[in-house]
Amino acid sequence: MKKSASKLKKQSMPPSRDDLRFKVFLASVALHSTLGTCDRLRTACGIVNNKRLRGIGYNGSVSGLPHCDEEGHLMADNHCIRTRHGEVNAITNTDRKDIRDGQAIVIATPCLDCAKDLAEEGIRRIDYVGRYENSLGKQHLAELAKQKGIELVNHEVDWADFFQELFDLLTQKGGMLKNAGYRLKVTKESLPDNYSL
Repeated sequence: MKKSASKLKKQSMPPSRDDLRFKVFLASVALHSTLGTCDRLRTACGIVNNKRLRGIGYNGSVSGLPHCDEEGHLMADNHCIRTRHGEVNAITNTDRKDIRDGQAIVIATPCLDCAKDLAEEGIRRIDYVGRYENSLGKQHLAELAKQKGIELVNHEVDWADFFQELFDLLTQKGGMLKNAGYRLKVTKESLPDNYSL
């Protein structure tokens, strides 16, 4: 088991295909997290196998039941239990054969139960971005990973640099922004304490 941390850095030269693939998959998972329906943490998980994004899930209530965004949180021991976690939904949304020996990309620290579910399905690597301090059982993640032979990697990401790099790739020859004739520029602004849309 390797537990490591990495910082995804802006590249001065084009990323390798494997690095680019990871960044594009991470961007997709990050964007899917906006669909999450619990505002305590909108999160998502993507399952990757054989260089393909095989399935994605985000946190939300059981299909047909009210969401936190509609009914409020259902709290137990300082945790909202109304929603299914993104990892569980990703497992549900992915063909089982595509999970075994695969990789999970998770927004924020996975809880211990989700890590156990991923381990049970045969995931060999969990990449998670950022940290969620309220993650239930997070102090036991490294031990579970060691026992199951799972590589556990935490990434710190500057999201402005991250998305700027991807948008800039779209301005290269054949890219949709090159064809459109403009460049998107990502800026970072601090949010006031009372910010909402």
